[in-house]
Amino acid sequence: MSFIEKQKHGKHTYYYLVKSFRVSPEKVKKVRIFLGPAMPSKEKLREMLIEIEKKAPKAYQTRQLEQKLSEQLEDLRASAITFKSFPDDAIPNDFVVRFTYNSNAIEGNPLTLRETALVLSDRIAPQGTGTDAVIEAMNGKDAWEFAKSYSGQVNEAFIRRLQFMVTKNTACRIQGDYRDSEIRIAGSEWAPPKAKEVPFEMKKLCKEYSKKRKTLHPVELAAWFHNRLVQIHPFTDGNGRASRLAMNWILMKNRFPPVIIYVKNKQVYYSVIEAGDRGDDAQFANFLARQLVEQYTFRKTAQ
Repeated sequence: MSFIEKQKHGKHTYYYLVKSFRVSPEKVKKVRIFLGPAMPSKEKLREMLIEIEKKAPKAYQTRQLEQKLSEQLEDLRASAITFKSFPDDAIPNDFVVRFTYNSNAIEGNPLTLRETALVLSDRIAPQGTGTDAVIEAMNGKDAWEFAKSYSGQVNEAFIRRLQFMVTKNTACRIQGDYRDSEIRIAGSEWAPPKAKEVPFEMKKLCKEYSKKRKTLHPVELAAWFHNRLVQIHPFTDGNGRASRLAMNWILMKNRFPPVIIYVKNKQVYYSVIEAGDRGDDAQFANFLARQLVEQYTFRKTAQ
């Protein structure tokens, strides 16, 4: 998607037609065409749109993403970075409430969306609701704020901190550190590594991330990291919530807006995770891409 960019030089304002093209997993090249001190006519602008496509660098071929989705993601990213204080300006005001509700609901938290909103805005605990359910909602907001403001690198301390933030003050036995016992993932055939192997697997995960971020599209990278972290299942509780937070941190780090995995899509979400367990990472990557495009694409509603 092309867009108009205004630049001020002294007392004068000039217009440029701009389009971003991804040329590698980490680099996006902007192509600009000078339009002058005034907006051109629609006919002239159409000519410029054709011209800017001629100047496009060789298209970057993603490994897993469908080509159409890849192009839509770049349009989305180009739109998002026009906000001066991204990601804050690009994120809807109620994002934290909806993200917290859906992420917790996937794990079985009984709070409704409205109840979650009341807890986060007014600190009101609904009658008849268990303490942990309310605390998990408050933790969700705190964890989001931590992830959004984190400016370091992906490492074990960061991941352990995410798990601590979503489980603090709850009945979770080990908060902020790896599990010390064997576990099974309910409803899944995947067998996570033994507890004694978790530290090694987590070190390996962080090293692999450093390598893969140079070769994978950011959305593919976020999807891969989420899947691998869930496979390791390093914690006694909070694995899914921590994985979704880490996934969104990777997206925002790469100038994409964050995404919500809606509880209504839980079965599809689990199925693409299971595909990853079988070595098929493309299904989750394309699922994640579709969620991003759908959530940040405005459609006209019928009158």
